[in-house]
Amino acid sequence: MAVFAQHLQEQSERAVQHVDRSADELHRAAEGMGAGAQELAEQLVGAVQGQARDAIGRAVDQSFGPIGAQLRESAEVATRASKALEEQRQGLERAQQMLIYKATLALVVGSAVAVGGSWFFISKSMREIQRAKFGRDIMEATRTGALTRCDGELCVRAGKRFGSKGEYVLIESQQ
Repeated sequence: MAVFAQHLQEQSERAVQHVDRSADELHRAAEGMGAGAQELAEQLVGAVQGQARDAIGRAVDQSFGPIGAQLRESAEVATRASKALEEQRQGLERAQQMLIYKATLALVVGSAVAVGGSWFFISKSMREIQRAKFGRDIMEATRTGALTRCDGELCVRAGKRFGSKGEYVLIESQQ
């Protein structure tokens, strides 16, 4: 899960960086187009003023006015596209953060389940160990002769009695 979350984090970061670069390039292009249009207009006006201020100036304005308007419109379109890309980048960042939060939550839940499962198997194993110890004690009592069969019945060589009512008898060890 952590590797998957890291991979998703890296993919998201690369996507955001790509969108940032594209937005920056588009923004620079829009600014360049706007600056180029402005510079072109200034040069035209300066040349017209030097040769024939009024007559040629009006003719140039009539000829190049639509082109300047088209350049300004193109610059505005590029600026709007740049803003749209910035909004998309911000949306990707939000989605990336949400994905990171969800992955972290999934890791925490998975860890809790793993710890609970481990605890269950540990307690089960401890019960099995206790049963095995009891079985080992029975085998040792059988080996030493303290526990045997007498006429088909289980017999015990007993010693001292235990329990509040004397219901248990201590098996004497033959060691």
